[in-house]
Amino acid sequence: MKILVNHIRWKYTFSMSRRLRTSLFIFFIAVFAIGAPALVLYAQGYRLNLPFEAGKKLVVMTGGLFVKTSPKQANVFVDNKLEEQTDFFFGSALVENLLPRKYRVEVKKIGYQPWVKNLDISEKQVTEASNIILFPGKLEISTVEKNVEGALISPDNSKIALRQPQDTGWNLKLYDIAQNITVKLADQNNFSTNKGAGFKNWSWADAKTLNVSITGGPAPDWTIAIDKNPARIAKAGAANATSTIELASQKIDGAAYYFGQDGFIYKKGPEGPVKTSMAQLPVKPNADYNLFIFDDYYFVKIDSDLFALKPGSSSFEKIYDNLAAEPRLSPDGRKIVLTSGSEIWVYFLKENSSQPRAAAGEKVFIARFSEKVANCNWFNSDYLIFTAGDAVKIAEIDNRDKINIVQLVKISDIAADGQNGQTPLMFWSGEQKIIFLFSGNTFYKSKPIQ
Repeated sequence: MKILVNHIRWKYTFSMSRRLRTSLFIFFIAVFAIGAPALVLYAQGYRLNLPFEAGKKLVVMTGGLFVKTSPKQANVFVDNKLEEQTDFFFGSALVENLLPRKYRVEVKKIGYQPWVKNLDISEKQVTEASNIILFPGKLEISTVEKNVEGALISPDNSKIALRQPQDTGWNLKLYDIAQNITVKLADQNNFSTNKGAGFKNWSWADAKTLNVSITGGPAPDWTIAIDKNPARIAKAGAANATSTIELASQKIDGAAYYFGQDGFIYKKGPEGPVKTSMAQLPVKPNADYNLFIFDDYYFVKIDSDLFALKPGSSSFEKIYDNLAAEPRLSPDGRKIVLTSGSEIWVYFLKENSSQPRAAAGEKVFIARFSEKVANCNWFNSDYLIFTAGDAVKIAEIDNRDKINIVQLVKISDIAADGQNGQTPLMFWSGEQKIIFLFSGNTFYKSKPIQ
């Protein structure tokens, strides 16, 4: 009887194991048939497009986000979730496997103002934000000179001329940006023994020569050669009478150009002036004219209107109204900045494939302010530095979503009583990364912006 029971038990167990094995085999075949393609698709970047919505694809390819920052080792948040930190060597990070949609991207680092932008991620593409600069939350400012009545930066942005009063009239000093030293150039007695001689105006003839005009002296116009030691002061030679046909002129790489009364632009040569093109611009009587040449573009400013002659074009095009300051060329030579009393625009001389994408000859709006915009210059080829009211601000030119604008310092936060609200005179030294401010008879400078 016992033998019969064991035989039945063995037969039952053997029979169940065979059925179980068959079921398991079929199950794993099904799992492999379904899972293997799914794993392959997952490895290739396919994901379920959650949450499911009508009209949306069920399965999509993911995209990515590439970020490069200065300073390095900044935290990258995507929709408020920390995803990556930019690396120590290159300051870059790649966020992968993002579903195609719009994301809020934030880049943060302790001690710096954040960068925030909503960016679109597309299937099988990497969205780039590779020109991100984080600026300090607090910019340290120190005083260079007090009791200053005027400041003027040299054309090469290496030196700043300062004018100060003194017991016997006034004096001129020169501040060397790289060496961080101030030396005396001259005082009133160098130009005239007449105690009533006054300062009229000044300008840089070039990076080595400062022009000074006075009143009540033996000669009205003087030059100071700052490359001599000591600086050489001399009466200016008799000015050559400007040709009546020249309304505005400019020198580029030793070549002289001018805008004539007939509305054409000429290049001077050994055999006389030659027209640069047959494009003619109507002139106005009693107007102020300026000529600017960048790359192969010619710009003529008539009063506050700016006209452009593009390469290969046969006519001038009015591109800007109410121009408040002369156009400034970006360090990469591909664009210029244009400002009115409250607006900032960028005009592209060449096609731009990075952000903002723009065709050659296209004008891109950057920002508008309620305060007066002044002192606008290029921080680098992707950021602008300027004053808005009494505040120093920096704006990116990447016009995807909202443009990031940061405030570095306000004069009212650093100046003595009575200087609040004044629009400062600002100089930017791109080489030394230092901001210089002149306001309320005080000359300031910032710590280098790294």
